Amino acid sequence: MEKSLSKIKVGTAFIVPPLGAIGGPPASEEWFSKIKNAVMEKLKTMYPEVEFTVYDIKESEDVKEFLDKEARSIGYLVFVLNCITGLTKPILYSYKPTIMIAEAYGGSGEYLLEYSEARRAGVPVVGEVVRNVLDKKVLEKVKLFKAIYGLKNSRILFIVSPSEKYLLKLEYPLSIDIYSAIKSVEAVTGVTPVILDAKEFVEKYYETISKDEAKPLADKWIREAEKNVETDIDEIVKSAKLYLALKKAAMENKANAVAVDCIVLRNIDILDAWPCLGYMELWNDNIMPVCEADPYSAAIIIAGRYLTDRPGFIVDVALDSLRNEAIYYHCYAPLKPHGDRGTACPYIITPAHLGVKKASIHVKLPVGETVTAVGFLPDERILTIHTAEIVDVEFSNYACSVKLIGKTNVKSIIENWIRRTGWHRVLFYGDWREEFKELATLLKLDVLEEDREMF
Repeated sequence: MEKSLSKIKVGTAFIVPPLGAIGGPPASEEWFSKIKNAVMEKLKTMYPEVEFTVYDIKESEDVKEFLDKEARSIGYLVFVLNCITGLTKPILYSYKPTIMIAEAYGGSGEYLLEYSEARRAGVPVVGEVVRNVLDKKVLEKVKLFKAIYGLKNSRILFIVSPSEKYLLKLEYPLSIDIYSAIKSVEAVTGVTPVILDAKEFVEKYYETISKDEAKPLADKWIREAEKNVETDIDEIVKSAKLYLALKKAAMENKANAVAVDCIVLRNIDILDAWPCLGYMELWNDNIMPVCEADPYSAAIIIAGRYLTDRPGFIVDVALDSLRNEAIYYHCYAPLKPHGDRGTACPYIITPAHLGVKKASIHVKLPVGETVTAVGFLPDERILTIHTAEIVDVEFSNYACSVKLIGKTNVKSIIENWIRRTGWHRVLFYGDWREEFKELATLLKLDVLEEDREMF
């Protein structure tokens, strides 16, 4: 259940003083009008879910009107078509997330004089200066606003033990990292956490679904799998029950992401099913799954969903320093790593962790492609990024069931790893390094590129 993005409001300013570097009226005004109309036509086609409110900025009074009327926008999209009049400065120093696009001939002066200074001052602005402001790559930066809006308008359903629920709400002072994590993510990103007692979840949702109701879905999973090596079929049926319960709980709590503290809940006998197969299915319902109720990774999965149009998935990062390889493993991965329009990958239903963990899924993910691994530390406002080239997919019964082998700069990753980011990273197929760096800028986060040498 994906929340509607039909109300994204983006204040859009065209900096068009009649006289400037590009020339003067009436020719300059005709030129501005032609570009503005073409830009807006293309933007509305690319982003029908975004409301672009357009302003011509010719003098200081226009800037004031723009800022007064657009204060509630998710961010500002500024096209600099003529310069150098300093009209962008008040917009930048409103400290609203801003995408600044300058036309090379008319806008370079303003861009050079204002952009770098604003970045040094901590202004959340990203931009480009180009000859062709209609370039699709340039206009795709609007996805950054979609990601910010997606975060602010997402609800994550955390299903945790009764004691964890109590402490998460209390923010227990002796366990700051654990119990303030959800509140830290909420403060930085704007996501809304919804915390559900796992015993209540089991009683209200899980136990109300019969095995007879769940078995057709379990049979479908088995039938569509390339292979099933899970001999305990009852575990697959219980996973189907859990999926149906999670879907219902998400819908009733108006959540577009679900985070189950699966290992803890299984080990303390509150929950008797694993969510991995259900997580595979939740993407079909536009509900984003979050392994092990990790709030840091949850925020990245949500942001990446809107930024890349691809599903992010949590992995542990294991390393082989002699081979310069990272092994990205967990017990779940999406079947369509390239997004909804991509081809589904084959999968195997299998036990994992030497047979201790049941009903896991091994997905035969693509090789020969770049992946981006993203981590998050909200308390220190840090986003971590590294990339790898996937060279193999390993199937074995030890550790987790999904194992991607990636070539990367292992030495730098080891030296740069921040302990408080934890072991998890969120993996996205594709090289999204620059997009996540720009998103970090607009969210006022520092970036650590883990695979690049610091000194």
